[in-house]
Amino acid sequence: MHFCASGRNRIFKQETAEKMKTLIIWCLVSQAIILAGNSAAGVDFSILIKNGMYNFKKPAVFYHCRSSKKDLGWHKSLPSSEFRWSFQVPKFGIGVMIHNCEFRSRLGTANIEIETLSTTAILCGGHKCKYAIRRNGIYFIGYELYYPFGGIVELSRPVEKLIEPWTPWSPHQLRDLNRSKQNHS
Repeated sequence: MHFCASGRNRIFKQETAEKMKTLIIWCLVSQAIILAGNSAAGVDFSILIKNGMYNFKKPAVFYHCRSSKKDLGWHKSLPSSEFRWSFQVPKFGIGVMIHNCEFRSRLGTANIEIETLSTTAILCGGHKCKYAIRRNGIYFIGYELYYPFGGIVELSRPVEKLIEPWTPWSPHQLRDLNRSKQNHS
């Protein structure tokens, strides 16, 4: 009798395992069908740039951002002003949207390349990536990943990270700027 009970348990466990396997396969197939149906659209993102150049006699910053799909033109920014634009990125990390931004201020120039993937939301704290223009350069404000236990666990922590310092104007650039001002007067 003991043998029959253990035999039934083994058969019951095999049947349960088969049902679980079928359920898992069904869930994966359903998920793939749903994702394939939604794959035409991308993931919505926006980039926000805020001017934090406080306590300057001439705090204006001029910047120009563009991607392969859109040129956002030149903008003048005063302290506290914000500029935001939206775009889409392909899902599943299969594509990247690259924005190149040039910044000009009385402190110099800075050029950054912003690469956005669908997985960037982890670092941006959502789908809005924030950047700040400050006295010593351009900052990314979001999250960074770190591995406190030797790479076993990945965690994120808030960060305000300088990504590009100001490059002082060269004598050649200053001369060209002065000529440009004289021609527009």
